[in-house]
Amino acid sequence: MRERLTQTHLGVLLLAATLAYPAQAGKLLFRYQDEQGSIVLNDTLPPAAVNRGYEVIKPGGQVVKRVAPALPPGAAEAADLAREREAQQKRWDESLLLRYSDVNDIREAKKRALSDIQVRISILKGNRNYLKTQVEREVFRAAEAERQGQKVSDAQLDAIATLKQQLSDVEELIEVRETEKEQTAARYDRDLARFAALLDAIGGRR
Repeated sequence: MRERLTQTHLGVLLLAATLAYPAQAGKLLFRYQDEQGSIVLNDTLPPAAVNRGYEVIKPGGQVVKRVAPALPPGAAEAADLAREREAQQKRWDESLLLRYSDVNDIREAKKRALSDIQVRISILKGNRNYLKTQVEREVFRAAEAERQGQKVSDAQLDAIATLKQQLSDVEELIEVRETEKEQTAARYDRDLARFAALLDAIGGRR
């Protein structure tokens, strides 16, 4: 009973089904699209058509059930991700409006945060300079001992190695703090831009 239908043909078939309804009471039909996109009315539903969505109708033309097309692979995950991003955006907006009253509050908070980080960087740089001096002194003493034909002691070599390792650790910490400073500045800049946009949206003043 499977046919490809144009809109006109479908109307004729539904009319015929209506006229024949008393003889087919209780019989249900399926309306769906085939692979070529043509509308099909059939008393059976091919498995391949299920994912494209279909309607269950009575011979008189009354739709008793609609089944939506299946989501493409990954669509559900994408929808979940979009909802999560929307929820995160809402939480961020609410947090900004609670923490700050105007954009100057954000500018001052940024200034304080960067100042605190810079203090730690300055302390680390002071430690680095001290360790460099210590390394240079111990290396010089070891070189002097060798020039005088003396053997450099294991304790002295260990001391130089320890100082160099400490110097390397401090330099790594300085890089970490410098990165933290850049990220903090960028975070406050994002907060500032978003807060300004929120104020514009609600008609607030900067």
